[in-house]
Amino acid sequence: MRTLTDRGTYKWFILFIATFAQACATFVTYGMGPLATFYQSEFHLSQLETGLIVSAVNIGPIFSMIFFGDLMDKYGERWTVGLGAILLGLSITLAYFWDSFGALLIILLFVGIWYGTAQPGGSSAIVKWFPNKNRGLAMGIRQTGIPLGGAAASIVLPFIFYHHGLHSAILMQGLVSIIGGIIFLLCYKDINRSENKRKTTTLKEKIKIIQNTPSLYPVFYIGISMISVQLIIVAHLMSYLNKGLHIGLSQSGILLSIALIGGMLGRIVLSWISDHLFRGNRSKPLQLAIYATVITIVAFILTPHGSNDIFIGSLCFIFGFLGMGWFSLFIVMVSEKAHTEMIALTVSVALTLNQLFIVAAPATFGFIVDITGSYTIPFLLLAVFIAIGPIWLNKTERMEKRSSINRQEEIG
Repeated sequence: MRTLTDRGTYKWFILFIATFAQACATFVTYGMGPLATFYQSEFHLSQLETGLIVSAVNIGPIFSMIFFGDLMDKYGERWTVGLGAILLGLSITLAYFWDSFGALLIILLFVGIWYGTAQPGGSSAIVKWFPNKNRGLAMGIRQTGIPLGGAAASIVLPFIFYHHGLHSAILMQGLVSIIGGIIFLLCYKDINRSENKRKTTTLKEKIKIIQNTPSLYPVFYIGISMISVQLIIVAHLMSYLNKGLHIGLSQSGILLSIALIGGMLGRIVLSWISDHLFRGNRSKPLQLAIYATVITIVAFILTPHGSNDIFIGSLCFIFGFLGMGWFSLFIVMVSEKAHTEMIALTVSVALTLNQLFIVAAPATFGFIVDITGSYTIPFLLLAVFIAIGPIWLNKTERMEKRSSINRQEEIG
């Protein structure tokens, strides 16, 4: 087996495969957003039922990511991610045969379960294949598979629906995911698999080890707080622009797109900054990005009606750049703080916690807007919520550094 420094350009091919597989899986899960509208029309669904279509997909990974993460640590990413994508595609294809809303929700729950292989698997692959000096950039590029898959679904699936019907759109989702899984199986190469297979630690014992790693706690908190920002951008930014700043729906949609583009660029640029300007330090740029996000949220609150279009567009871009771009730094940081034999499992634990807030955050934010009749208090609470993360992380790292110095002095 070649060492990490001997892998040369092949690791960049691995990056392409991991990104492509992520995009293909996301084509299905994010594709349920636009398809939910078509299901609403076909099945005559209420707004609540329409929302449950998206929720069902997001609930699935909560029950699967930890299990799949443990499998990947033991047996490698190739078969877990590859077969997961294929089974994801086959699961969504079942919706072709059942014209029942209840059956659709059950199918989407299983789709979400198989999607639980995509994120931890791709992240684990990047950590194993890339050295510290360009790991951040590689993770940032891989993370673009999520918005790329979502964007492709938003363009392709409505076109297929209007020209060939709902069932053809479903088949397209299944086909794309299956192709992604097959290509990953054929092209990806596992590394260090035999070493990890020899580990006899049980899943329960591994979870206990993660629980007893205090340095992970503030990072996990940053994950749940910042993923809340990310989902609130997706779910509520357009509504805030329309109802809070009195901007037309069409223009608000364009501004949301600008924020999403900013998020895609942020995942690459912030990761590149951590590699080159901070020499592999993920903590400092992540903390700075969160503090800048707090400032951006406050700027949104203070933005008056009728503000300059360029100013609001720039603010939306920055909000997306920071509020979505943080994710790659977070994933790399979790991976690098994890025990080497539990990278995928630790990432899975972090993503499972995130998934809970993916489901809860948009509804909670909306509920606070409803009861206060304003976006100001919810945004202020959000700013305070995320500001705790970098403060906690900085304090933890200072304590670890002090403890390390004390140990060295005792040894000396």
